[in-house]
Amino acid sequence: MTAKPLLVLLHGLGSDERDLLSLAAELDSGLSVVSIRAPYETGYGGFAWFDIQFLADGKRIIDDEQAVSSRELLLSDLHELVDSEKPSHLILGGFSQGAMMAAGILLRTPEMLAGAWLMSGRFLPVFDPRQETPVARPVLVQHGLYDEVLAIDDGRDLAGQLEEFGHKVSFHEYPMGHQISYESLHDANSWVNEILKLDQ
Repeated sequence: MTAKPLLVLLHGLGSDERDLLSLAAELDSGLSVVSIRAPYETGYGGFAWFDIQFLADGKRIIDDEQAVSSRELLLSDLHELVDSEKPSHLILGGFSQGAMMAAGILLRTPEMLAGAWLMSGRFLPVFDPRQETPVARPVLVQHGLYDEVLAIDDGRDLAGQLEEFGHKVSFHEYPMGHQISYESLHDANSWVNEILKLDQ
């Protein structure tokens, strides 16, 4: 049996592993799709990859220790998936906090991925590898111009940082908020198909 490409999806803060599974129907039917639940309960429903304190002045304090711990747990889950599924390609996608975690895996073990799809995220300094990547990977960064949760500048900074580390970044802005649109999904599908064609 021919190995299929595998897309692993990571949800955002306060959601769960079911949140992004509906994206599978909008993407190439040749993909196997798996979604992983974040390890921490939020206390108000849903799950998180790490805790965030929202301060009165608009600043946010991220629990770096939880973020790093989640990345290691996620890496272990990905290794198990690869061992069991033996995919032809592994593409990691994430929304918001999930995008931050996907970027963290990309910066930690780029050789594991065929590409990273980052939706409405930002760069976490705790994941800074402090060196150029040994393996350049294609990265799709998508962000809404009117994102009220993570400003468009967060998306631009994420794309710029990953490019500086040596990855092949495609950055797209959309007239939307903190969300996924049909236009962004269409672009993502084209990007995934291009990755798969590159290795044929």
